Amino acid sequence: MFSTPSAPLKFFHLKHLDICLAADSGAFSPNSDYFSLVFFLDACPILEIFRPKVIQTRMKHVSVLQDSSHLSQIPGLRHGNIKKMEIIGFCSAKSMVELTCHILENATSLECLTLDTISGGIGIGDVDAYRLNRHKFGKCFSEGRHMVVEAHKAVLAIERHVMVKVPSTVKLNVIKPCSRCHVV
Repeated sequence: MFSTPSAPLKFFHLKHLDICLAADSGAFSPNSDYFSLVFFLDACPILEIFRPKVIQTRMKHVSVLQDSSHLSQIPGLRHGNIKKMEIIGFCSAKSMVELTCHILENATSLECLTLDTISGGIGIGDVDAYRLNRHKFGKCFSEGRHMVVEAHKAVLAIERHVMVKVPSTVKLNVIKPCSRCHVV
């Protein structure tokens, strides 16, 4: 653990970065924000795949749906090698939307962006096939009511703030809550 804005480290050979942010265990404080991960991208000049995974039972950051005024930006930071980004546990946190928009605007090689709003961790694979298979035996993976509500808010945040920034060259995959198991 270290403070990302002041981290002078450079990872010149890192091409694939997975970061697990466990908010409930205290590993990622609500005082920190997701947008600060931009400094990791700056420290990894040849990074091609970036995959933050957020584990939380309640979203503890300010939602972009509550405060959409002035989304932060860091001008001048370009991430020319990132081809894939997958955020597992995407939520409506303003700082997460800022991070996503920053990547869309500054990752010139981006080919695929996956936003998993329900944090099941099943990844980029065939989500519908996974859910159909799970329904043969019962229900999808269980999520607390707070996170199911948050997943629906995350979809709304994506529709309002992210989709408008997706270039035509980028494939956007949004993994939404299951319409059978994750109803509000």
